[in-house]
Amino acid sequence: MKARLLPPRENYSGNLLWNKREFIDEKAKIEKSLEKLREIGYWASPFPEGDGITFNIYDDSIKRNGEEMLADFQECFDWVVIEKTVTQDSNSELSKLEDDERNLDCIVIVPLEKVYFQKTLTLGKYTFFCKKIFDENPYERLADFECEYLQFEIDLKYKDLLRINNSIKHNDHVIKKCLSLAEHAMDIVRYSHSSFLTPEFTPNPAGQTDDGFYSVNIIPLGETHLKPFELSGISKPISVSNNWLGPQVDDFFVPGIDYLSFIYGNEFENEMAKAVISALRSCRQSFYSIGNESQFLNLVFTLDGLADPDWNGWKHRTYIASLLSGGDPASFGTKLEEYDRLYTDVRNKLVHEGKDFYQLSEGPDNACETIYGFIKDVIGLIASIPINTVLEMKNHAIGLLKTRDFKDEYTRVINRVSASRGKQPNVPQW
Repeated sequence: MKARLLPPRENYSGNLLWNKREFIDEKAKIEKSLEKLREIGYWASPFPEGDGITFNIYDDSIKRNGEEMLADFQECFDWVVIEKTVTQDSNSELSKLEDDERNLDCIVIVPLEKVYFQKTLTLGKYTFFCKKIFDENPYERLADFECEYLQFEIDLKYKDLLRINNSIKHNDHVIKKCLSLAEHAMDIVRYSHSSFLTPEFTPNPAGQTDDGFYSVNIIPLGETHLKPFELSGISKPISVSNNWLGPQVDDFFVPGIDYLSFIYGNEFENEMAKAVISALRSCRQSFYSIGNESQFLNLVFTLDGLADPDWNGWKHRTYIASLLSGGDPASFGTKLEEYDRLYTDVRNKLVHEGKDFYQLSEGPDNACETIYGFIKDVIGLIASIPINTVLEMKNHAIGLLKTRDFKDEYTRVINRVSASRGKQPNVPQW
């Protein structure tokens, strides 16, 4: 067992610091060692949080320097390896004694810009607070932000919290982690309210304020000496901001929204839930990309990543379209033709021929919105059945593709499209 000794300085008492979890069952030994200290003139008292003691010497006749105090503590706590602290900051020293496993429940609050809430809304573990001027219960707000903000509870590494304000770099690390967690909530906002046809309805990234800074408030909960933190910094030197108004969010009544609130709330976790979270994160990256080509291609790759096809050519196309069809053969045929057209005439020309969108007949906003809609179709399918594994998803698609109605539909589409391109049809067998 290890501990760090921080001697008294100026008007501050000293501290003996240790890892709470290592010492939690040693109360009898701790009390016996404290008695030894008191017998030689120390005032000493354990922290209520259990991660050390505070001490001092008030009798001038027995004043001790730092080295002498270290020797006293090593003798009274002879069952502990005690070293003198390197810094004068107790939180920094505690962080050196902590491992990466201990977490602390915290409330995280992140300001939101370019998104309009007329009233406070709750979705799963997330609460979206409206502007303060609209809030009917402003006394319940835990942050001073006048703008909309997001609030949720999450476990953060105790070691990271102890090191806050040690350096700008570490503060940025904590800010970015909180922002990543906040963006999960904003992924739901983008899923329900954002469109590539109307990019002006895209909210700013979570935590980003008008001056380019990123802000986060953290309120530690439970038994801890840590006080609330207000962190702010230029954590991301390059960012994207909406130059217009952003979306107005009055509710979250869209298909699949309950499923998303469940998976982001960690209420269940499976292979497809993880794939959905990854897909929406990737869609987020497309919303904030400033290049039309990268926006579109990222969405195409996202759809493939979510559907996880094992095939190419028309077998790949029919598999994807079956997932988009909602079980309807007519919708399947329409989406098969549309997906193949975007893949062949847009995706392949951007990737294999080095084309830019201005050289294509297809507009980038329409192309992006169509693929984004396909991604949402797959998420809707996963949510409605529900589908828990990739194998279940593939079995569902193959089951549809083996029916007579679907086979007739993809045979018709493939024959017609192939003829229009002057190619021999290559109809897959499922």
